[in-house]
Amino acid sequence: MRTDRPHTPAAPESLNSREVTRETRPGTVDFMEFYERIDRMWRPGSIGFDDVCIAYKDRQYATQRPNPNIPFWTTHDGSAMGGGFGLAVGAKVANPDLDTFLFTGDGCFRLFGGALADAAALDLRVFVVNNEVYGIVDKGLEVIIPDVARKNYHAKLPHIDFCKAAEAHGWDAVRVAPDLSNLADVMDRTYERTGRSLLVDLPVDADQILGLNPRLLNLTTKTYL
Repeated sequence: MRTDRPHTPAAPESLNSREVTRETRPGTVDFMEFYERIDRMWRPGSIGFDDVCIAYKDRQYATQRPNPNIPFWTTHDGSAMGGGFGLAVGAKVANPDLDTFLFTGDGCFRLFGGALADAAALDLRVFVVNNEVYGIVDKGLEVIIPDVARKNYHAKLPHIDFCKAAEAHGWDAVRVAPDLSNLADVMDRTYERTGRSLLVDLPVDADQILGLNPRLLNLTTKTYL
């Protein structure tokens, strides 16, 4: 197998062509910095899943390249919100030695939250990207039906204290500090085998746009979401 490719230009350090704002509303993280920092904290023997939420496009935009310590699988092709939870549970049951992570949205959570108790003893690690909106709806409808008033999107989600919800179902829970000051401690905790699953509440500003949704430009009012 050839390993030299003399006529192939080297890939630039940054593959992105957009500048992402680092300004976020009070009480939320800089999502770009979060992904850049967490990408240096993954350990060998990890596996990750992205649910049908902003996670499936934002992590890739921020990190740009695969991480050798953690392969990620995304569920966006099937558009089944909440389906990532089932995949993560299946992976953990199939191989309990894997450190299994799920990134899901606060909208997706509503579709599997009632099953948390059944997975409480799996040592599963679930990050809830908490922006209090159906992000794909909130930003997608701006493109698909730009003349419709935002109040008619019905994208706003009522606040949930995800840490209390998780603890009520037998999970451990922690919230990432808006300034990311506890991120290293949170990640250390995710790699502790305690016999209890862990939910991580990640407060995010829905207006900080990282990756773009590649499907939006193909959608119109005459297509199905």
